[in-house]
Amino acid sequence: MSEEYKLRLGDTVEINGEVWVWESVRRGIEARLRRDGTADDWLSLSMPELLSHAGTARRDSNTPLRRISGDWPADVLDMEKHLLEVFRGVPMDPTATAPRPQYDLSATTQEQRIASKIEELAGTTLGRSRKAWFNFWNDYRSEGVAGVDARLHPKRKKRLMIAKADPRLVAIIDRELDSRVNMSTSSRRHCAELVRRALQAMYPGDPICDIKDTTLQGYINERDAGRYTFGKATSRRTASNSPDREYFSGSAHRLGQVCEIDSTKLDVQVWDEKGNIFRPTATALFCVGSRVPLAWAIHADSPNGHDHALLLARAIVGRRAIPGSAAATLAGSATLPVELMKKINPYLDDDSLAVPWIFPHSITIDGGADFRSATFEAACRAFGINLVLAPPNAPTVKPHVERNFGTTSSDFATWLAGSTGNAVHNRGKRDAPILTLDSVRLAFDVWITTVFLNKQHGGLRSPLFPGRKWTPNQMYAALFEVGPGVQLPFRAEDFFALLPSEPRVISKEGIAFRNRVYDSPLLADLRNRSLTGAAAGSRQARQFDIRYDPHNSNAVWVEHPETGEWIECWDKLIDDRGAWMVAEAQVKLVDRFGTGEPGEIPKTAEFLDEIERRARSDKRARQRQLREAAARSTGDEELDVPLAEPVPIELRDWSNPVDVTDIDWSSSAYDIVTVKEIRP
Repeated sequence: MSEEYKLRLGDTVEINGEVWVWESVRRGIEARLRRDGTADDWLSLSMPELLSHAGTARRDSNTPLRRISGDWPADVLDMEKHLLEVFRGVPMDPTATAPRPQYDLSATTQEQRIASKIEELAGTTLGRSRKAWFNFWNDYRSEGVAGVDARLHPKRKKRLMIAKADPRLVAIIDRELDSRVNMSTSSRRHCAELVRRALQAMYPGDPICDIKDTTLQGYINERDAGRYTFGKATSRRTASNSPDREYFSGSAHRLGQVCEIDSTKLDVQVWDEKGNIFRPTATALFCVGSRVPLAWAIHADSPNGHDHALLLARAIVGRRAIPGSAAATLAGSATLPVELMKKINPYLDDDSLAVPWIFPHSITIDGGADFRSATFEAACRAFGINLVLAPPNAPTVKPHVERNFGTTSSDFATWLAGSTGNAVHNRGKRDAPILTLDSVRLAFDVWITTVFLNKQHGGLRSPLFPGRKWTPNQMYAALFEVGPGVQLPFRAEDFFALLPSEPRVISKEGIAFRNRVYDSPLLADLRNRSLTGAAAGSRQARQFDIRYDPHNSNAVWVEHPETGEWIECWDKLIDDRGAWMVAEAQVKLVDRFGTGEPGEIPKTAEFLDEIERRARSDKRARQRQLREAAARSTGDEELDVPLAEPVPIELRDWSNPVDVTDIDWSSSAYDIVTVKEIRP
């Protein structure tokens, strides 16, 4: 047994709150102890009493637990041979028959052998002083080769360098680092200079101002750990939002007990209905206990409070009861409690088991104007849902939905054509969108139901089995069976109550709405029908209030005026829009021939320009023709009149004023020609 684990003379023992040093043993049964720090204060105890206090013994232990065998370093093995040669006379050469003369035990003393070894190893890595050789020998006798290795390669205890710094200096460093959270990133030298100036201003003439540059820089580096003062500004601001307290798991063990909602831009570029390029916005409502998304939506622009109210309606209404949900191909999961879910929720069937239904009892929101809107708050209040407002600049209050956006970017958006990357430094030189917004919505539905809900989640672990990760569907199945109660789902009528409406005519072709045509066989007795008693041919008499989902263009709904039943009308071209190859062909058309925006010159304008150009050309030609015709007619009349010889008029005759009454107008000096105005 190692001597480090034995109570030896010189060790200290705590007795009744006082420290005593074990000095000696009398007759093998009595121990004498001296009070630590005194010279004549003694205490005598029996050995059993001393052993009862042995648990409080304190000793220096510089040798941690190490291996007792194995591949030791070469310098450790060499030191062992030198020690054996000095203190035991064992030759270092295993083939030698006798020790070297200077290390012969019979001819030399121990001091002579140590002096010879010191002279022999002088200038080498194993050169040591006389005291060091005795320390190595004591460690070798108690710990063997492990003791030699511990002394040659000491593993020092790590401690904070700033622990010995002046508290005033630490306070100034912390204040300077905290003040640079929202500033631009600067150099360490700049920060050190500011700290030194603050020291000189607050403590002039104090020795603390004469701290060395290297020491000050070391203190700054140590206090900067985790603050990123000299790193990226975004990382520094994100780290400053972390609360200065112990982190709590915040886990929930009841479905819908804690839910979180947030929005973000998807890392993919898509085409809209007009052919414009943009990045859509995704909104998700998550259950913390099971990591199951209650509802999600992909918006073409920034969502508002009304959009979130519709998202809440999709969450609280059963999946099958959500109108238009059959447009997406959803795959069920074998891990869900299907039979029990069907008994409780009458709207569930085999097509709607892909997304588990959870009622949100509490929703955590941030300070966005869309989440704090009166519309969304009224919708939550109507269904008895509690809203929890997160503090400003505190994303850690709802970390689960924030982290899920990273999963969406890496596991979903990365695989789509037109992906832009999750940061500016990860984006390509040119991002070419390929998919439309409808295709991305369909792909997102399929990814959640087939991949995300059936993939092991790192945050879903059991305290009893911490090494096992569970999928969201598995956690939902476990919490569903042990829950304190099940919230009954709402009906489709509750969903329609939150949808906007617009008047439209139901014609033989169907319902024309937003450049799409919707129709259903159940509209046969409503086509071109009058509701207000006005003339059947008037447009106002044939308009019905239709309900539509702004984030689901697959269908619209009409309430029958007599039976009160809701009729679901599907887009006639939904099959073409759902096919990715057809969508890609449509995108190529827009990419090649334009989007039809106001800046694009339409063909009608070119046609009008051509008509105006031809009209101007024809008008000039007609005027030229009329002038030529008038000149020809005038020339023919003058052929019958004899031409008079022209008489030159001298300039001096024009310079003198004359009386008009004296002019002979019949004279040949005045030849007046009247030209008739010819109008086209």
